[in-house]
Amino acid sequence: MRARQYLAALAAAVMLAGCGQTGTSSSSGASSGQQALRTGLAVQSKAEDGEMHTVAAAVWLDQEGRIQRAVVDEFEGQLASGEDGKNTWPEDLRTKRQKGADYPLDKVSSIGRSWAQQADAFAEHLKGMTASQVRAVQTDEDGYARDPDLLAGCTIKIDDYREAVAAACADAMA
Repeated sequence: MRARQYLAALAAAVMLAGCGQTGTSSSSGASSGQQALRTGLAVQSKAEDGEMHTVAAAVWLDQEGRIQRAVVDEFEGQLASGEDGKNTWPEDLRTKRQKGADYPLDKVSSIGRSWAQQADAFAEHLKGMTASQVRAVQTDEDGYARDPDLLAGCTIKIDDYREAVAAACADAMA
């Protein structure tokens, strides 16, 4: 039950994170050039050997199915077995984005960027792409991007994020 509650909270967090305003705004309401966007959400989990990896992706697509904005987040947790034989969840159930400075990837990254900065660089790279183009983003056998332009801003594994974003695109188009 706790896992379901967590997944629901993770999905809500990703959607809310994506709701922040960017760019300019107008107090006069919607402009005539404004277009309706389709929204999609995907949450994908893998569990193996007591470890759980959950990736959530939210996308906003234009009418042609091209990404206008994408947000990704990830939760990693490991079940622990107590002396009584019961499995327990980790105390910290925050996602990587929620951890912020408590997940100090920037200190060990070859490009000196935090996890959120790298995930945002990946999402920025996907702008204008369709679901099929997202699926075609190439990775090496370990899940890292092959594109040198993407690698300049994102050295984290992207294969799971790529699949989650493609699934979110499919959700938006359904």
